[in-house]
Amino acid sequence: MLGWLAEAIAIVVMVAACGGGTALERPVGEPSHPDLVPEPPDVLHTTVEDDGTNLIRFSSVLVNVGEGDFVLQGKRATDEHWMVTQVLHYTESGGEVVPTEARLTWGGDGHDHWHVARIATYDLAELDDSGEVVEGDLGLTDTKVGFCFYDTHRVLDDVGPEEGVYEHEECGDEDDQELGMGLSVGWSDTYDWSLPGQSIDITDLPDGRYRLSARADPNDWFDEVTRDNNDASTDFELTTREDGLRSAEVLRTQPESSPSTG
Repeated sequence: MLGWLAEAIAIVVMVAACGGGTALERPVGEPSHPDLVPEPPDVLHTTVEDDGTNLIRFSSVLVNVGEGDFVLQGKRATDEHWMVTQVLHYTESGGEVVPTEARLTWGGDGHDHWHVARIATYDLAELDDSGEVVEGDLGLTDTKVGFCFYDTHRVLDDVGPEEGVYEHEECGDEDDQELGMGLSVGWSDTYDWSLPGQSIDITDLPDGRYRLSARADPNDWFDEVTRDNNDASTDFELTTREDGLRSAEVLRTQPESSPSTG
C-alpha cells in the first residue's frame, strides 16, 4: 500500500552515525518546500437538519502551489499516538525527514481513514455596514475532522504531474501502524460541501453580513515556502425567506482570484 511512500523516502537513506545514532544522507541543493493555500470557501449552501438545526455548508479546498510535494508519514507502536514527519525533497538529490507536532485523528464520521487534524480551520465573523469585521468572537467554527491528503484535482496548468501521484487509500486503516499521504505540486485536495464536517451551525445567527474565513496550517506545523498566503475568506449576506429558510449570497472573496484561477 505504501509503494509511493517507499520511493519518496528512498532519498533519505539512513546510515550509521557516531555514538550509535542515525543520520540522514546529506542533502544536496536546496529544499523544495510545498506551499498550502486555501481556496476562498465560496461554494455556500444553507440546509436544515432533521432536528431543525440550520447549517451553512461549504467546500474546503487546499492547493499546493509550492516548489515541492507536500509529503507526510506517520508511524506508531501498537495503539500509541502517531509520530508525524514531513519529507522534504532537495533540488539536486537527497532529502530530510522533519519531525512535526501534527496530530493524526481517525475519521469517525463516515470518513474511514486517518486525517491530519485541524490542518485547515473555518470560522465566522460579523461584518459592519462598511464591510469591516465587528469586534468580538462569535465562537462559530467548523466541525471538520481534518484532511486525508491526496491528489484530487489538477488545478494549475503546466505545473506538477499530469496524473495524480498520491491516493486516497494511502490514508490508512484504523489498525495501521504506519501510513503516508501527500499532495503534488499543482494539485488540490478537495472536500465537497456535502461531506460531514463541512459546516457551521447558524441556527441562532441573525440575518446580516458575515465573513467565512479559512486558514491553512493554523498551528504552523509544516515547512512551507511562505505563510503569507495561508488565509482566504468569503463575505456573504445571510437572509431569511418568507418560508423560514435561510439563504447566503456571496458578496466577495479574498483574495479575489483563487490559486486554481490565478
